[in-house]
Amino acid sequence: MRENKCCFSGILLQETPVRHLSRSFANGRIAQTYLFSGKESTGRLTTALAFAALLQCREPVITGENNADACGICDSCRRIAAGSHPDVNVITPDGNEIRIDQVRAMQDAASLKPGMGRWQVFILDPAERLNVSSANSLLKILEEAPSHAVFILIARDTGSVLPTVLSRSEIVRFAVPSHHEARLAVARVAGLDEMQAAVCYGLSEGRFGQALMIAQSYHELHFPAGIRESHSDYLVQIDMLSELKQHEFAAADTCDRALRLAGQIDNAGFLPLQAARKSFCRSLFMNTGLPAAFALMFSEAFVDRLDRAASAMKKSFDPVLAEAKKAYPAALVKEIDGQLSTAVDRWSTGQIEEFFFCLTNWYADALLMACGADETLLLNLDRKDDIIILAKVEGTALLRARIEMLEKSAGLLRRYVQPLLILENLLTQIGGPEA
Repeated sequence: MRENKCCFSGILLQETPVRHLSRSFANGRIAQTYLFSGKESTGRLTTALAFAALLQCREPVITGENNADACGICDSCRRIAAGSHPDVNVITPDGNEIRIDQVRAMQDAASLKPGMGRWQVFILDPAERLNVSSANSLLKILEEAPSHAVFILIARDTGSVLPTVLSRSEIVRFAVPSHHEARLAVARVAGLDEMQAAVCYGLSEGRFGQALMIAQSYHELHFPAGIRESHSDYLVQIDMLSELKQHEFAAADTCDRALRLAGQIDNAGFLPLQAARKSFCRSLFMNTGLPAAFALMFSEAFVDRLDRAASAMKKSFDPVLAEAKKAYPAALVKEIDGQLSTAVDRWSTGQIEEFFFCLTNWYADALLMACGADETLLLNLDRKDDIIILAKVEGTALLRARIEMLEKSAGLLRRYVQPLLILENLLTQIGGPEA
């Protein structure tokens, strides 16, 4: 595994943005605001921290090609790697969004001179979680920021930030590596063989950074077999994740801490749940005859399990909210409670979206195979034989219809249509090549 250093040399499969930032530093061209644009798990935050390390490094390394990198060993570099550098600040959502008081606190910090490094660096991740008030407040900061402040906004795309903020930003784009490139990198870094790396990458649903983390626990992976076992395990693992989060949330001693934990919940990868979901989705399309009542039974059980998990997680915040009522106005406590609840509800909806995403990826692979694509283009390369069967039985027209149906289901979910209705409708139309 890689050492815990914040250096460009540790960034994988993002040569273009790394080269751009490295040469900008070497040439003394540091922008005040950057927008790191790209899909999740492409290394945006890792690169932001590596760039922050370069900006603060006591002895940066400059090569003959006019590229620069942090040394990785000075006190400043070590502090950034440990998350303890006083002049490098990562701002993440409190609850469901980045709030205006967080941005105002950033403004106060930006007005101060760096205490240890050369710059005050602020990383907002993800910038699309700024609300209207905090986004407008950020714009004011960017207009008046001192020369020693550098802001790095991390977002999915340029359209997710205010145009006025975008106009002040230097855009750094992060590409999604090909499945083949990603698998080779996972194998090389984790010391796995090609098929082991394919298992990890498939389980990540094509998220390269997540695949690297999964690879660290490769030998702990367990994939339940069969529709009954995978169905049962999938629901059980929702409960297990909920219990884990309940313990974390109950230990929060302040509202700020509770909000930070809630804001991170939808980023939490839980390997047993991911493996159970993967196995269940595979069982769905490989099963040769599901009972007619299965669609309703599973949909009800799935939604009920998510609702109960979300309710239990919300309840685990009760102690910190009870203490907050003694110290804060009722309106503020109500706002905090709403932020916590919204973040947990976002997690619950996200679990259904991940289910749709996993199914979509299986069918997308089958469509590629049905169209005669090279097998290296498959996401789930470790299940190539299953994908070949699905491609032969369903054919291109039906596979395209399946993918369109899943995309429509995800769209309905985002428009707040009842999840139970969406799931039941979806599952009555899929379930096996011979169903």
